Amino acid sequence: MNTKIRNTPNIVEEIAERTGIAVSTVYAILADRKSCFASRKLKERVKKLADELGYRPNYIAVSLKKGKTGTIGLIVSDMNAETTLGRLENMTKIAHKDSYHIFVACSYNNPDLEDELLREFYYRMVDGIVIAPARFGHESKFLSKLIELKFPIVSVTCIENVDIDFVSTDYFAGGYMAGQHLLEMGYTKPGFLGPEITTTAVKERFEGFTKVLVDNGYKIDDVNVVLVRNETNQEIEKGSDKLLETGVDAVFCTNDRIALLFMKKAIQKGKKIPEQMGIIGFDDTEVGRMSLIPLTSIRQKLAEATTQLYESLKKKIQGQNQPCKMFIKPELIVRESTKRR
Repeated sequence: MNTKIRNTPNIVEEIAERTGIAVSTVYAILADRKSCFASRKLKERVKKLADELGYRPNYIAVSLKKGKTGTIGLIVSDMNAETTLGRLENMTKIAHKDSYHIFVACSYNNPDLEDELLREFYYRMVDGIVIAPARFGHESKFLSKLIELKFPIVSVTCIENVDIDFVSTDYFAGGYMAGQHLLEMGYTKPGFLGPEITTTAVKERFEGFTKVLVDNGYKIDDVNVVLVRNETNQEIEKGSDKLLETGVDAVFCTNDRIALLFMKKAIQKGKKIPEQMGIIGFDDTEVGRMSLIPLTSIRQKLAEATTQLYESLKKKIQGQNQPCKMFIKPELIVRESTKRR
């Protein structure tokens, strides 16, 4: 391929001259217009020449003409989470069937960076945006502006005090399931381990967990809670030590990674799992399933949620601004880390 930058019209004229066809036909072939009835052999020859000569389609001009760019922006808050990768994989596959391409950016849970990414995607004329919100309690005026403009945007969780459409796992129900399961297994001193409560997903997991305990006669003060400032291995291990010192006999962790690090610490302290210590995570990741003591976890239905997210966004892109506020109930997957009955 010729990597030298050349003027697109000149390339098209050269292709027309070499193939003996009209310039308009070259443009039609390169744009894959259905109205172009050139032979398959000719189309292949034109596209091969275009590639060799360094032809680059003018997507901005095409988008201005069509009113669409064929792109969707996806803003995530954590690139390392297995749920993020699962959501991205599912959405990419679904969108590809409709000839949409996914542009991905990460806010790293930084609200200011999230605002910047929203503006960037909007100014780059993506057709719609899917957002996994950063920390709650931050007022995003630009997000509110996009909603006011009825710009196609859908969130993967509800956002407090923001009237945005969403398709979310029911994190409250997941937290409730986790606590209920530990009580049913006969554990009597439950604990909670997770990051500082700065996102809706963590907040609702915690509230669901404490609600089931209160419903069963516990006082909030009786629930041992340890929150770590960040999710580095070192901080989680320190938090695990702190929680173990309280005498808990069971713990609900906000994700499987935290649960497995807590399990490691508990075993080092001589705890037998699940006989003396029950551990339950969230997300049902592959690493949790493959652990030497397979991890009980709350499974998010990512494929179903991603499909609903995409379909909601696609309707908005097509001008069908139908409200969508949906919670999808997760599933309790019981394994050896809590199965003592």
